[in-house]
Amino acid sequence: MASEPMNQDLTSVLVVEDERHIASFLEFVLKRAGYEVAVVYDGEQALAAVEAFTPDAMLLDLMLPGLTGLEVLKRLRADPRYASLVIMVLSGRSFGDVPAEVLEAGANEYCTKPIGPSTLLKKLADLGVPPVARTPRRSSLPDGVAEGNG
Repeated sequence: MASEPMNQDLTSVLVVEDERHIASFLEFVLKRAGYEVAVVYDGEQALAAVEAFTPDAMLLDLMLPGLTGLEVLKRLRADPRYASLVIMVLSGRSFGDVPAEVLEAGANEYCTKPIGPSTLLKKLADLGVPPVARTPRRSSLPDGVAEGNG
């Protein structure tokens, strides 16, 4: 796992996804579009990563080992330091009250998987998260957070 500095000139996106092939796909799409990407694989890592470098946006899976995506979302929204963090929940669950519950908990967007590259990038742009940096961030990833390999 890398602890290299994030590129301050790019918008950073934290991908929180336990399925490695989906995380790799999201990382590839985002990096190709010009985002700086960090990837973590569970809820505890997500909270540590946000604490360490506060990304511009987070792509958050709901079904994570240990701390669920919904729990991560609720903890982040309870902390005023992360009020402006754009959180897009990506999940294979689209039934029942799941989408409404996620939006009520504070997600900026709820999308079902699979999601196509153009849809993902359009939704991020619509949320005001272009691949050019908006605000300064802390400059290094914490231990346990893998910077994308491209």
